[in-house]
Amino acid sequence: MFSDMVTDLNRSIMPEPVSLAKRFDIAITKKLGVVQLPPAFWMKDPKINPRSDHLLWAALLVLDRKRIELAMSVIAVEISEASHTANSENQDLAAQRGRDLIDQLLHQIHEPGTRKEFELKLRMVLPDWLAEAKKNSQ
Repeated sequence: MFSDMVTDLNRSIMPEPVSLAKRFDIAITKKLGVVQLPPAFWMKDPKINPRSDHLLWAALLVLDRKRIELAMSVIAVEISEASHTANSENQDLAAQRGRDLIDQLLHQIHEPGTRKEFELKLRMVLPDWLAEAKKNSQ
């Protein structure tokens, strides 16, 4: 569902935010339908069950905090279902997974100027999260 986004990023082309936001909205609707099912019924087809990492990347690229929070909630549900518990440790795991995915997204943008420009915009949307990521990486 987001293969064009990944291809563009690998070429240091930033995806067009309006169409990416529309694709995100369709994909999150599908994903939320899937995660409401028991985990045994979660299908692997990314057209039906979009990848949560790609959902978060799309939300980050659109620079929309509400979409980012939606994608992070899906990641938290997946982590909770994988561990069969719902506790504060899962919240920490979800936050770490989010930070890891931000790092992976930034590494997908190969052109340093484009990456730096995007990172500055991202800092405005997620200042607290990125500050925490920097602290954890030192």
